Amino acid sequence: MTALSLFLLLSFSHLLISCQQQPPQTGHRVIAEAVRALLDKAYAGADYPTYRDELHKLEALMIQEQKNTPRHLQPKAEEMLVYLRTAQEILRWHMEQPSAAPSSANDALVQGWIGRYPFLSAAVGALTPDVFDGQTAVTLLWDKTNAALPQFQVKSRPL
Repeated sequence: MTALSLFLLLSFSHLLISCQQQPPQTGHRVIAEAVRALLDKAYAGADYPTYRDELHKLEALMIQEQKNTPRHLQPKAEEMLVYLRTAQEILRWHMEQPSAAPSSANDALVQGWIGRYPFLSAAVGALTPDVFDGQTAVTLLWDKTNAALPQFQVKSRPL
């Protein structure tokens, strides 16, 4: 066996071993499908307990698939999860509000959400002046999550 043959054999073996040790980078697809399923249920009007339970399943799946998700998509996955968690907070808060009491835009929680996500200020006065509309707020958060999903699609190479 010549030195060149030995070098090529060792190089190929090293390449083969390194390829086998890396998990497939398809976690983003699994995450995108799960996020899409949660959004479909949310937009269809799932109640709070159902939304909460589905979000917990998504959180567990995201932890499981993180190692299989390309690094450049991991921050975007976390961003989507934060939007979905905030929607859960708002849904819980809205559910706990007395039905006769309007949700004041000056409430500390409302101000905190608007401070984190200025686009949620559109939920103030959406239906009634100076009142924070929780349903509008969660819809805005779901829309932001939905807008991030195309980044998780795999683009095919041109032929």
